[in-house]
Amino acid sequence: MKNLRILAFFCAIFLAAPVFAQSIKVNWKQGASFSGYKTYAWKITPQEAKSIYVSWVQADVNAQLAAKGLALAAAGAKPDLYVAYHLTTQEMIDATTTTDGDGFGGWGWGGGPWGAWGGWGGWGIGAGFPDEAVTTESPRTLGIMTVDLYDVNQKQLVWRGQATVDSVSNSQSGDEKQVKNSVVKMFKKYPPGK
Repeated sequence: MKNLRILAFFCAIFLAAPVFAQSIKVNWKQGASFSGYKTYAWKITPQEAKSIYVSWVQADVNAQLAAKGLALAAAGAKPDLYVAYHLTTQEMIDATTTTDGDGFGGWGWGGGPWGAWGGWGGWGIGAGFPDEAVTTESPRTLGIMTVDLYDVNQKQLVWRGQATVDSVSNSQSGDEKQVKNSVVKMFKKYPPGK
């Protein structure tokens, strides 16, 4: 009985894993002086400032940048980097079609060896079960979060991390966890080359 419970637990984890699947992409400008960046400031658009995600993204990115030795620039001071984030979502429909039946129409009277209407012969309407196709649609929300670092002096993008989440959580705690996991994975190899 204990083994059955353990097996059920691992099956539940295995089946739940795709729900939280995410992919992370990171890109950067070759030759950028990442070791020279010491301070940063946020650039948030008015639309993003209204988002419920802004506080989570800022807190998680601030923690990652602090761990990498960067500090938030003092008010009025010129930072080395500007940090911006963008969040987009897209509604997706997953459709699954299943068929039931044996695919055959069954035996009937036809053109077998005994002529057009004599004896068992070709396929026709009969005892077989017809195919029945059932399509089930499941909506989900695909989320893409991008974090950009801009070199203030060079006025150019020097680093971008992007997380694509296959299915955005439907709870606040789930959203917070997805944001944190995405940001941690993005900054795992920051600065580039380490």
